[in-house]
Amino acid sequence: MKKSVILLIIVGSLIGVGIILSFYGNYLLFEGLIQNNGDVGLGQSLIIEVELDHTETQKGIYAVQIIDVEGESVSASILDPFNQEIESHLIEQKLHEGFFDVATSGNYKLIIENSGDQVKIFGVIGPEPDAWKKSLDSISLIILAMGLIGMVGIAGYTVIKRKKS
Repeated sequence: MKKSVILLIIVGSLIGVGIILSFYGNYLLFEGLIQNNGDVGLGQSLIIEVELDHTETQKGIYAVQIIDVEGESVSASILDPFNQEIESHLIEQKLHEGFFDVATSGNYKLIIENSGDQVKIFGVIGPEPDAWKKSLDSISLIILAMGLIGMVGIAGYTVIKRKKS
């Protein structure tokens, strides 16, 4: 086989592995998260509950995304298993992410309240992903970049080789 064909197979494999790792990494990041969405009008709220074990995770994560946030008054609160508020924020951007401490095991609630016009809201709550799950995303990006750089290198090598002959 020609040298360029073998190199093309190698860099093509790198690109394929990078894409697969990217999808798998995203799956691992979102597997423990509970999500919900809906249209929330004036005085309504969207409640999302998750069971968290203090022995497995000491941090929780939540995110709120609002479609058409302009002029809307949306707030997000986190309640612990004893229904005490441990985190509260007024959401002023399209996307808000935050962390909270998991002090005891039990049901944690993300309560998203709207005091404005009806708006589409998307919310997520769950345990903070492990560091190795987060690093898998970076690793997949590096492998994908190596494959793409390799493709450019092979194209340049092929052009130079054809000009010589």
